Amino acid sequence: MIGFESPFPPAVSQVGHNTWELLHAMTYHDGDRTIVVPEKQQTDWASVPPPLRWALSPMTGTAAALLHDHLWRMRVPAGEMTYPEADRILREALGSLGVDRFTCWAMWAAVRWGALTRGPVGRRGWIRSAPALLAISVPVAVLTVPAVLLLPSLAIIWVCKRIVGTRKPTDTT
Repeated sequence: MIGFESPFPPAVSQVGHNTWELLHAMTYHDGDRTIVVPEKQQTDWASVPPPLRWALSPMTGTAAALLHDHLWRMRVPAGEMTYPEADRILREALGSLGVDRFTCWAMWAAVRWGALTRGPVGRRGWIRSAPALLAISVPVAVLTVPAVLLLPSLAIIWVCKRIVGTRKPTDTT
């Protein structure tokens, strides 16, 4: 069995400015292995890169993000798994929640790039995923970069309209 056992969405409580805490333990099955994300596991949702947050529904993406944060913060440092393995589990967990394949692979690519920031341990095994990572990253960049660049422009237009205001047409008859 691959997938979550717990009801969704996972219950969290905000405990800091940018920190949430899991209120009840969450169980995920990864084939033969069972992973329990313990109650009080904290997250900052950082495993979901801001340009991709729009693609994940809070009802599905949060459980996988919590699982991934747990794996990166607890299981990888304890030597129970590697970053590539944790990232694969994120991709599969998203898929088990009904997230479309494109988004699953885009999220996987984002966290694989993020592993490079984890020093030598994060780079271990990275080169093996590089061909798939590049094949996914190029289309994701083509689709997301224009949207990310367009949003500030739309915000500037909206602000300008608010500052200038709207003029009511005058009656010329």
